[in-house]
Amino acid sequence: MYRFVVSTEIEASTARVWRALCDPAEVVVRDTGVEKAIDAPDDYPQPGQHVRWQYSSGPFRILNDRPQEVVSEQRLRSLLGVGPFRFDEAYTLEANDDGCKLTARMDVSVALPGLGWLIERLYIGPATKRTVGASLAAIKRHCEALDKLRMGEA
Repeated sequence: MYRFVVSTEIEASTARVWRALCDPAEVVVRDTGVEKAIDAPDDYPQPGQHVRWQYSSGPFRILNDRPQEVVSEQRLRSLLGVGPFRFDEAYTLEANDDGCKLTARMDVSVALPGLGWLIERLYIGPATKRTVGASLAAIKRHCEALDKLRMGEA
């Protein structure tokens, strides 16, 4: 297993960031790789649901998402799978004076006998860390731009 933690400070409320993180319509806008949530129910995310996300590129274009723990505006933990890759993903939100801190913790594993551990450590783990870092940066840009528009600063 390959584990990492990344975080970012966002000048927006936890409610604003939570919507950007969880609302399928916002995920499609802020994450350019996601085409759509194929079967997200109206009350997504809730523990026990199974949602499929369609991606626009790559050899595996369907990501299976199974929320495990949901505490609105505080914590989202999901088990994800795409092809042979498995991810235990947890986001936490902490309010602060300027907005909030968004932290992502990810455990990455590869379901391939023999060489899976090598692929985890040399390829998919580091690649996922870069992708999650870019995703947090996109959430930050998305939320801060929306707050500026709302406040008439743009």
